[in-house]
Amino acid sequence: MTATLGLVGASPSAAGPNCDPGHHCVFYTDIKSARQSFFNSDPDFSNDTFDEYNKSGVGRNFPVNNNVYSASNSSTGNYESHFWDNTNGTGFLFCLNPGHYVDSASTVDQAGKQNGDPLPSNLRNRASRLTLPGRTSTDCF
Repeated sequence: MTATLGLVGASPSAAGPNCDPGHHCVFYTDIKSARQSFFNSDPDFSNDTFDEYNKSGVGRNFPVNNNVYSASNSSTGNYESHFWDNTNGTGFLFCLNPGHYVDSASTVDQAGKQNGDPLPSNLRNRASRLTLPGRTSTDCF
């Protein structure tokens, strides 16, 4: 029992793919496309662009607001990434646990919310806000 408890509280640092440590990243299409990284919460994506070249660069300089297809969480402080439909804090869409990601190019779609699954199509192109609460009881990817 002690060993299990030790694993649960292991390192608060977790790396999601194509996202620098300590950041929460969103992508224009898949996790190889143009990226925008956030170190802190961002209450309004309307002034952000996918300004970071990633592997393919598709979507570079396009607006982030309502254009998020994939996301990755590389929190070093054990923060979940919570994405919202509206800038006023309503319309919760989805969240990512530290070290987890959703890749809309993935062909694997496991039952429930699983790390590496594609972001469901009804949640794509809707994110307008990012909040970073500590670990919650919310069912995240």
